[in-house]
Amino acid sequence: MIRREPRRHTYVVNKSLQYGFMAMILIYAFSIVLFLAIFLFVPDIITLMDENLGLEIRSVAADKMLSLHARVWPAVIVLVCLLLLHSFRAFHRLVGPLSRFRWIFEQVGRGDLSLKVRIRKKDVLHQEGKALNEMIEMLAEKMKNIQQASTDAWESLSELEHKVDQTGSWKESDRELLSLHRRHLQTVMDIVRHFRLSSRKEQDREQPDGES
Repeated sequence: MIRREPRRHTYVVNKSLQYGFMAMILIYAFSIVLFLAIFLFVPDIITLMDENLGLEIRSVAADKMLSLHARVWPAVIVLVCLLLLHSFRAFHRLVGPLSRFRWIFEQVGRGDLSLKVRIRKKDVLHQEGKALNEMIEMLAEKMKNIQQASTDAWESLSELEHKVDQTGSWKESDRELLSLHRRHLQTVMDIVRHFRLSSRKEQDREQPDGES
């Protein structure tokens, strides 16, 4: 039975990565707001605090500051919220494929070469996903050849040992060498047996579709 990766039912796929991106966007946003506030309000604040200026000029500066507060901050708050929402959505399209890649790496590490990464059309890293699939297919093909060659070598070794037993003309050292060769070959077969290969394309593991 083919085991499937659990589907994602949330936008938070990788908390540390996504929250890190969000924190970075917040820092950028607050930095922009800080510089905006400095350039908009500091000149009027300086004017307002200058006691050498007339009361009328200072009153105009105060009215300008109040007007800017009323117009700028609501717009800034809305803009920051929209930026966060858009950034979270954009990062999700990046983190989604990365979470699939990590799952693929874990399965390959366990010896499973029967899988295939699938990336949604709206996500990014399509070229990287294609390259990863090509790498897995190449490894699966090479491992299949190694497994077949190991099986053939085991059969030929068994046939050779059978002929040696029939002739009885080999020395004991030669038999020991054959036995050592069998143990080495058994080790190779045990190693390649760790890898699971797919015999049909329909057996490719299904990747989670995620949120649309």
